[in-house]
Amino acid sequence: MKSLPLRALGALICLAHFASGEEIPEIGQAIPDAVMQLPAPTTSGVPTGITLAVATASESAQTHVNMGLNHLHFGWEFEAARHFAAAMREDPKCLLAHWGMVMALLEGAPETIANRNAAAERMVSLIEANAGSPLERDYSYALLKQLTDGPEAAANAFRKVANHFPNDMQSGVLVALFTRGGYDVSGEATPDQENSEKMLLDWIKKLPGNPVPINALLTIRAEAPDLSKSLLYARELCAAHPDYPPFQHLLGHFEWRCGNHREALDAFSKSAALFEKWMSENKISPADCPEWLDAQCYRIVVLNSMGRRQEAFDAAIQLSETQMPAERKNSPGARVLWWEIKTLPARLALDAGTLPESTPNEKLLPTADAAKELMKHSLAHWWINGLRLALEAQRQIQANQLDAARNTINALSQHGEMMAASQKLATQSAERSEWNRAFRALEMITANARGQLALAGSETNRNIAYNWFSAAADRQTASPMMKAPLVLTPMGGQIGEYFMAINQAPEAIEAFEKALKAFPNDSRLIERLTTARESQRKAATPASDQAKQPDR
Repeated sequence: MKSLPLRALGALICLAHFASGEEIPEIGQAIPDAVMQLPAPTTSGVPTGITLAVATASESAQTHVNMGLNHLHFGWEFEAARHFAAAMREDPKCLLAHWGMVMALLEGAPETIANRNAAAERMVSLIEANAGSPLERDYSYALLKQLTDGPEAAANAFRKVANHFPNDMQSGVLVALFTRGGYDVSGEATPDQENSEKMLLDWIKKLPGNPVPINALLTIRAEAPDLSKSLLYARELCAAHPDYPPFQHLLGHFEWRCGNHREALDAFSKSAALFEKWMSENKISPADCPEWLDAQCYRIVVLNSMGRRQEAFDAAIQLSETQMPAERKNSPGARVLWWEIKTLPARLALDAGTLPESTPNEKLLPTADAAKELMKHSLAHWWINGLRLALEAQRQIQANQLDAARNTINALSQHGEMMAASQKLATQSAERSEWNRAFRALEMITANARGQLALAGSETNRNIAYNWFSAAADRQTASPMMKAPLVLTPMGGQIGEYFMAINQAPEAIEAFEKALKAFPNDSRLIERLTTARESQRKAATPASDQAKQPDR
């Protein structure tokens, strides 16, 4: 790729001070404060898949850059940033260290945006000074396209890098990651997805056992309807690197999606324990280890799927009491805490269908005052207050206060409409993915609530419930980014409940069996399927024969 003058790069990056003649930021401005306060990380315990010849005279910088690159590919951005920071300190002119720092902060929290911009500005100045190897400069140009023009432009730029350096695995993997197309509404892989998978499978064949293309393949397949064909890759990855916490989390996701709940519980428990050990050894708080919160959250979801609901609820209450440093309200960990962890008890209660007895409301969700305070630095208040309305509607339906429940559900719908109006703000913020997931979850929850209301009403209106439950089920897809799902209820099972309510056991059996394909071995679905089959058996048995048979 041809070199561009600094002014052109400045125009590309769309940050005025790049070309304004201002002084280049100091190294410290390009490193997050939380990283600056820590010593350099150890160079052991990192699965090795990338070993680039980095353009630096410092052997230490070379080692740290490669360690950072491996962490980066495996999704541990904070530890990657620590290695890149160590390399930048060792060699302030190391282009790849700066590239890595920008990559590590690419989807970072609001508190690190200034650091990312400073690292990008330093990277541009190094390119203008002709620092780095031709490969490293091409990496940098491609990253600038991501910053200015988005993923599609970056994909095209990285594709040029891969064509220019066909033996460079990293650029090949990045092309596959940037160009993946995901799955269509029927669950089939798109042509782009198939092409990305083929590229990664070719690298796996070319470099057997290398964890980078294997991890990338598992990452882009994580939202597939059926993960059983990929499970062996996840198991082999963890068998080769059993003490690397991101891999244990990945394994837990694949095991849970395949219905292997005990194995998933073991994997998430181990992931959480390894992250906790790392936090303790490095004196790091959950503010900089959202991965620990994610692993704990997923572990609790698995317990719920296994039918260990009280244990799951108690663990969720305890986890929701996790504290964040007061000055770290915009940290990565704080985002996970407010969107995922503080709402987990309420989401478990919605899934259970009954509110836990003698549990104060403030244990289920942050208070209204806390949500109001949250508005100053997060969009999570939309999600929290929506769940508050959903819980109230559930309570009213259980109390047979159907008119009140109808009003509350209407308020929930209006809340969703107001949340939709904040989409532009979400798109511009660092909480875009959290907002998108929560908005879709509230759509499902609202449709399910309307179905529950119709089912609780007069028999003449019960048919409407089917439509609402179907709408909720249609919206339910695999959770992205190997996150635990926000909506814990298998919505396809609600269709089965509708058919059970109108005494149509065969249709209920079909609905429960379909739901089990999406949520294999879910304890409640299995229980309800067993009940439906028993109902069908009794319906097919003459009353005189039923009287002769012992209860089962």
